[in-house]
Amino acid sequence: MNDFRGHLTELSERRFTGVLRIEGSPAGVMHLREGLIAGIVTPGAPGPESLLLKSGRITEREWSVAFAAGAAEERVAEELTATAGVGAAELEVVTVSALYDAAFTLALNRPERWQAEPGAGSLPLPVRPGVHPRDLLRENRRRLSELSQRWGSPQQLVMHRVTGRAAPSGVTNPRFRDILMHANGRHTPRDIAFLIGRGTFAVVTDIVSMTARGLLDGRPAPAPTGPAGAAGAAIRTPARETPAQGGGAPAAVPPVPLPPAALPRRRPGNNRPSN
Repeated sequence: MNDFRGHLTELSERRFTGVLRIEGSPAGVMHLREGLIAGIVTPGAPGPESLLLKSGRITEREWSVAFAAGAAEERVAEELTATAGVGAAELEVVTVSALYDAAFTLALNRPERWQAEPGAGSLPLPVRPGVHPRDLLRENRRRLSELSQRWGSPQQLVMHRVTGRAAPSGVTNPRFRDILMHANGRHTPRDIAFLIGRGTFAVVTDIVSMTARGLLDGRPAPAPTGPAGAAGAAIRTPARETPAQGGGAPAAVPPVPLPPAALPRRRPGNNRPSN
């Protein structure tokens, strides 16, 4: 992993513009512009499009119209503002959050191979002007350290199949209710993140808090094999927190822009989001 960090730092110092293709589990593609990271595409975390669509903030039709009109010139954000009423500040929060979230999921495992290809690739919703790699790497270290202290192995935590121990209707926290709706013993935190339109890291931290409150089953998933399994300690159930019901907020909030816990949904027939 140190070699990968060194290579990424070198590309940044050279003000490289192009893509960095990463093979691993999960794989990913980093888009760099003048040495800054403008976006990361990976199956390990929802991208901006998924966050907007799955949260109900925009419709499939609104996305399709904006994409058709603005993708060629990377003006999808402007089109969404004009046609779907999504504010520029809201889009910035969503795109930056998705970038940090994708970087976190890639940091969970050691890359197998990577290759830099010059030439800017197209991104529907790039972060402008981009994020410096050192900021992503520093935030990754903080997130991994936080999860290690609160749970154990972050690598195993994200593979944990989540099982609910409480009825969603009895929980006051709306974020926790959304997670409980999908905590059927088959879905991992990543699965749930895609289903409800939230970042993987945000869902993971809520799952840790919910498990400590007794809202989720704390039994560990089988240890994975390969680099992911060797990278962390055995998974454990975190120490219980109080109160026993899920009304509180997570213990820590990352110091980077995060999307709202639930992006505002639009009222039917109204072009403004509801509160």
